[in-house]
Amino acid sequence: MFSLAQQNKDRNLVTQFLRSIKYQNTSEHKTYGNALSILRAIFEASGQQHLLYLVKLRKLWFEKIDNFLARNAYPRNISVLRQFTVNAEFIEELTRASISAEFLQAVEKLNGERFKRSLHFNAQLQKKLKRLLTLEETEMLKHKVRFKAHETILHLTVYDGSIAQALRFETEAYLRMFYRVLPELKLDNIRCHVGDLGQAQYDQSQVALLAKDWNSITPAEVHQNCMPAFLHRVSRGHAVLVLYVSSQQGLELLKRTPGADWLVQHLHKERSELQDVLQKIAFVPKPELNLEQVRLRSFVLGDIQPEKFSAENEMKSSSATACSSESSMSAKEQFAKISRRLREKPTDSNSSSS
Repeated sequence: MFSLAQQNKDRNLVTQFLRSIKYQNTSEHKTYGNALSILRAIFEASGQQHLLYLVKLRKLWFEKIDNFLARNAYPRNISVLRQFTVNAEFIEELTRASISAEFLQAVEKLNGERFKRSLHFNAQLQKKLKRLLTLEETEMLKHKVRFKAHETILHLTVYDGSIAQALRFETEAYLRMFYRVLPELKLDNIRCHVGDLGQAQYDQSQVALLAKDWNSITPAEVHQNCMPAFLHRVSRGHAVLVLYVSSQQGLELLKRTPGADWLVQHLHKERSELQDVLQKIAFVPKPELNLEQVRLRSFVLGDIQPEKFSAENEMKSSSATACSSESSMSAKEQFAKISRRLREKPTDSNSSSS
């Protein structure tokens, strides 16, 4: 057990952190409400606000979600698409920053255009300028270009392509259902990824174990620049480990030294259970993310085990390919019933996700 001194130290650290993010306690007499509110504040401050909702949705999955969806799909991830729009407000802000006329004219030519990543915006700006950005200009844009949440997407792993197709046809109905189950989560879209439901859980646990020991099993030039994010299944026996890289410079370094091929062989030696699974590594630049945020996400998702995820469901998932035509017909027939039931349920005007 922790000593009283250690508990007080931990409490002080939490208090200091909450003060640093300007968290305000609004319900002094509601312990559970306080705890949930504090957790939400911490996740938001670390850029992982949707991770808390994903954990909660997984806990509710086998209790609140209709039987058809619960048996044939499982929440994989929640992602947020962000975009930046060049508009009059942004141009006015640059004008006040006393930038050169040449630079301002190049930005004005991009007025009204939307960008999903800073790299894309910088590349287009350089085309208009017909030169590379200076270090001062790049640093200035880091503080001026603000990406805003554009679309929140729930990613589901489904065992069969017919399930994915059926969900696409009834996306709006299922979005309303998710809003009733978890009203604090505002979803805009659903995307399905065909895979083995049981395998998806195993893969996440493997990523969590890799993230846990990443600093000890990889050289400094590796763990200082990247972190395991997820396993992408190409087939049952072939997976690609996706590593989020903290910077463009780190990406170029990793490709040269030690290189993807060397890292695959190294991980095979460190983790023998990956030898028959992991065949390739993909480096994905994510300069907007902190590597510790990626590690936190891997821990949380990898440790979640659905209590009611039975061996029967896994057997059905693994046998899906052997009887694809029969299960496809069954899935479509089941979905038709669920679809009618969803349409019959009354919904209020506030139920649709914006």
